[in-house]
Order: sequence, then C-alpha cells, then structure tokens
Amino acid sequence: MTESINNSRRGFLTRLSKPVQSIQQEPESTPRTEPRPPRAVDEALFLRLCDGCGECQKACPNSVIDIHEGAARLNLEFNECSLCGECVNACPTDALHSATPISINLRPSFSQGCNNYLQIDCKQCQFGCPQSAITVEEGELPKLDIEKCNGCGQCRSSCYMGAISMEFVA
Repeated sequence: MTESINNSRRGFLTRLSKPVQSIQQEPESTPRTEPRPPRAVDEALFLRLCDGCGECQKACPNSVIDIHEGAARLNLEFNECSLCGECVNACPTDALHSATPISINLRPSFSQGCNNYLQIDCKQCQFGCPQSAITVEEGELPKLDIEKCNGCGQCRSSCYMGAISMEFVA
C-alpha cells in the first residue's frame, strides 16, 4: 500500500464515500467433453445438474438428443437441430437453461466430394445455413465463418451429396 491511512474520523468517512474498485473477470468456462444440446450450461455445472432423466430426449421433435453415460448428448448423425427450445422447456434440472447462449460444439467439415469443389455449381449448404455462416466460391470448398456458426447441422442436412460431416470442437 503506497497510500497512508488517515485515522481521523473525516479521513475514515472520506474513504467510505469512494467507490470500491473491483476486478471484473469473466469466469473461465470448462471445455466440453461431448456435444451438448442447445443452451447447455457450462460443462462442469452441466455434468452436476444433468441426471440423465431423458426428458429432453423425449421432448426433442428431431430425435437428436440421446443419453450417454448418464448425461444428455447431441447426436446430429441422422438429423439436424432446429433450435426449437423444446429440450430447454422439458429440462427439470436447469442443465439446459434459456439464459445460456445457443452454442453447439459441432462444426461442419467439408469433404472433397463437395459438388462445388468438383466444378458442379452447388450452394445448398450456403442456402441451408440459418446463420449465413457459409460462403461458397466457384470451384472451391465452402468456407465457414466460425464466429457465426452455432453448430446446428442444418447445412449437413441440406447437402444431398453427404459431403458435410459435423466435427466436435471442445
């Protein structure tokens, strides 16, 4: 402390009138171990709250949630997540919470079987992306804007060639 302490009553009251300086830091988030349903809370808290009851699984109209090792997991192998929020409404433990931003830890990966890459004009993945996170240039693999992508998998469903796979990112 470089500042000397004034022990007088006036000095004490003056110090009380000054605002308290606090250091605001965002809490560190725990990396995901698996893809979770939309609006899943931080991974450490999610694993404590989710009891594997399966209510989110039952409520999901697209059947993309399954219970694995006692916790909900998102599986976009056969369908996409429509981000409808039914899983959040059904969750009795608040492991899925409406105040949490939508973020699914899956991102599309484009294979060389992409029609556009094979010189056949195709922009289905770009049109299928509700976030406008995909851009397609003629003769190139599609480019992904990671900041816009929420991992819903709608681009994968729109690709009739099966050239898109969803990869987990922690």
